[in-house]
Amino acid sequence: MDLNTVWFMLVTILFIGFFFLEGFDYGVGILMPFLGKDDTDRRVIINTIGPHWDGNEVWLITAGGAIFAAFPNWYATLFSGFYLALFLMLLALIVRAVAFEFRSKDRRPAWRKWWDWMIFVGSLVPALLWGVAIANLIRGVPIDANMNYVGNFGDLLFRSKFGFTSYLNSIVIAVGATLISTLSAMLAGFGFSRFRFPLRNQILVMILLIQMVPLLAVIIPLYRLYSLYGLYDTRIGLMIVYAVRTVSMNTWLLKGYFDTIPVEIEEAALIDGCSRLQALRWTGRARSMPNSSGWAPSLC
Repeated sequence: MDLNTVWFMLVTILFIGFFFLEGFDYGVGILMPFLGKDDTDRRVIINTIGPHWDGNEVWLITAGGAIFAAFPNWYATLFSGFYLALFLMLLALIVRAVAFEFRSKDRRPAWRKWWDWMIFVGSLVPALLWGVAIANLIRGVPIDANMNYVGNFGDLLFRSKFGFTSYLNSIVIAVGATLISTLSAMLAGFGFSRFRFPLRNQILVMILLIQMVPLLAVIIPLYRLYSLYGLYDTRIGLMIVYAVRTVSMNTWLLKGYFDTIPVEIEEAALIDGCSRLQALRWTGRARSMPNSSGWAPSLC
């Protein structure tokens, strides 16, 4: 193993650490305006990354330094060819850092709402641009004899095979798979939590064991089924594969969540005239909102 390989492995490890840790921070910033129902909720969400959100960026700085030290040509081509993308990313990160610091400087709701959306923008833009940049780097970008990138920012986003259009395609597939998995697991988790039937515990264990089956073990029958039903090379087919791989674990997680909801709330909703689906909807909401245990009866 030569020195170039060692350095390349080190850079890879640094980027993996950055994406795992900073990716969590990006996700928190993107979801905060939607998951936080009031200022207290949003403050709690921010506190989940408060101690370490800025420290995670050290992984990126170290990776950049390693590229500069070991692969100067790669460093020069990357930072000159992707200059606008990296500038926008840096600007978004600065906005996010300022938003974290300035949000609590004033108690006015309008002030905090403004900085909450700046956190959202400062988290969304880097996540999008990192996806476009890494996909293009893995595929390869055109360079001339002087190792200069032959193209512009628009080529990376729209005209590259792995540009913004493909990124939007990934978002559609990810959202679709998440919805399928969450809705299926929610109904299954609710059923396992609220109903007693023969072999209930054994079925729960079998659902968990399905998670341990490697995808390669079923890839050939899966290909045959997809070819038979016309799902091969389609978005919905890919959504189903991703959803199936996560629905078993999600079922266990949501069963545990429903177990924490007092059954009396659901019984009150049923007495008030709710259907099972309405009870499922409002009891879950009653648990997530403070002082709302009377919502189910009042909204059925």
